[in-house]
Amino acid sequence: MFKKKLSKKTRKPKIEIPETFRVGWWSNQEKLIIEGFSVEIIQSELNLFNNKSLISYTINGKIKPDGDWVSYVKEIHISERLNKNTTPNCDRIIELTPIVAVKKGKKMNGAVEKFKFTNEYIITSGHWGVNRIKLVCGTKEQTIELKQTK
Repeated sequence: MFKKKLSKKTRKPKIEIPETFRVGWWSNQEKLIIEGFSVEIIQSELNLFNNKSLISYTINGKIKPDGDWVSYVKEIHISERLNKNTTPNCDRIIELTPIVAVKKGKKMNGAVEKFKFTNEYIITSGHWGVNRIKLVCGTKEQTIELKQTK
């Protein structure tokens, strides 16, 4: 029973918008406007046997119209990197970029497409003690702290 408590696994994340780690043909990004970004820690039971936490992030905004084309968020690009510069006072930086795509559709007559989605994401802690992680989406950012214990 004791071992079961310590080795509890982080559940799989729920995904509304597919994630990618590759940079592709992003010719419609100038139409994207990020209005809101929030991060919440869902599950973080870090200990000697577990170094993974589950977070959720919500992004909302709008996409400017493109004539006869319907714009939408196709996927979200995620970029994680270690922060060697201590100025932002965080161990890691995770950038989230919604990728705008277009498809032929009903003429929008200049209407702006609004979007809002929530994805979950698994983060691995990088060391013992407090792990400060800054998440960035457009001009919005939020820092979270995860405590890895022995």
